[in-house]
Amino acid sequence: MFVIALLTWQGTTSDYDVTEPMGPQRLDKQLLLALGAAACFWPPALLAWMGVYCGRLRGWKHHAMMPLRLLKAYLAWFLAMAFLEASSSAAALVLVLGCVSFSHYVKPAWSKARLGPRPWSWAWHNRTHYLMASAYAWGWARFLRPETVSRVLRHARGLDRPVNVLTMMTEAVGLVAFLDRRLLIAALVATALFNVAVALASGILFWENISVNVALAITMGLLPDAAYGTAFGWPAALLALVMLILSASDLLWQPWHLGWWDSPFTARIHWQVETASGRRMGLYNDFMCPYEREFGRILGYFLTSEPVLHDHLGIVWDRKLRDLILQADGDPETLRRLRETYGRVRKDEQQAKEHIAFLTTMFNRLNHGARKGPVPRSLRRLKAPGGQLYQWGDLPPYRGDEPVRRITIRYEERCYRPSTGDLVRLTDHVVHEIDLL
Repeated sequence: MFVIALLTWQGTTSDYDVTEPMGPQRLDKQLLLALGAAACFWPPALLAWMGVYCGRLRGWKHHAMMPLRLLKAYLAWFLAMAFLEASSSAAALVLVLGCVSFSHYVKPAWSKARLGPRPWSWAWHNRTHYLMASAYAWGWARFLRPETVSRVLRHARGLDRPVNVLTMMTEAVGLVAFLDRRLLIAALVATALFNVAVALASGILFWENISVNVALAITMGLLPDAAYGTAFGWPAALLALVMLILSASDLLWQPWHLGWWDSPFTARIHWQVETASGRRMGLYNDFMCPYEREFGRILGYFLTSEPVLHDHLGIVWDRKLRDLILQADGDPETLRRLRETYGRVRKDEQQAKEHIAFLTTMFNRLNHGARKGPVPRSLRRLKAPGGQLYQWGDLPPYRGDEPVRRITIRYEERCYRPSTGDLVRLTDHVVHEIDLL
């Protein structure tokens, strides 16, 4: 019931896509709310609920995958028990739900272990504090002064290896969590705290995973020993190990591979607006809900002919390339040669046309009074949070307070120079402008 309520809150409070008809979207949110309430008391209603949430409201995204898989596992267990007319095996359900949760951490640990020639290469050689520098350049915590961030990075670089080892241990703890109930609870709490640390360092907020794992830990602590004792111990741990290995191999379900090398160089697209009164403001990903995830990642590379070296937050999958970026130390000419050699041009005229048409339609309708979200502006704090917290930049954020007359799309490159600790902007130029008024 907690997971259903959590995801229903997210689905019903997310903003409308104002480029599409409002009536069907409003109906979908009302239907999701009704189906969520029904599913709390009659689990088969989850089938229709998932159809609305994952399909109509585009809820099948990375950050919601784990709680959604928990609901799928519960629904499958419920229907199997009803179909087979079997007695309820609650201990088996506990085992499956725990494995679903932990698989989303074991898989990233497995991915990191495969990045280098040895399983510990990532833990020993990744410079994780660059993730903090890239997140700051991307738009996270820009309310902090650059001098403050530079000072934090200088202190953080000495913690890379301990943090990396602790990260892989936390992600892999699910492999042995079912040996004992207390170990299982500790592992769930550890993964929740790990996600909090990730959010503070990078602006990537898995609030769904944090909430669900805390709820699971509380639930596991309240279970009576008599009914659930078989869910823990060596037999259960061995069965869980098999399930986790199969899921890490993409043979049961497919958590994401979250393993990469962090670099201090980022290139991204930024959106800015000029309002009717002449104010220049930043258009950040939180305002672009229900596409806040897309606008917080790499959306917009198809607008530029610049070769791009990396993915979200400057990450690369080749350690040699990471080392070459480090050796460049922010030198524009060296980075230009690297981009020409290793980069990939993602320009796509068709996608660019569709994107410009989307922005034009969206802001024309907002300028004419279209309602952006189902939650009144006075109650916006009741809206579910997003997962990409890149809501700051060089300009104050646009909140829809006045009409927009021009949208400016810019390409920008920033780099953290390890040798000096400086955070520098290397390139900033206009890619496209859209005149609305």
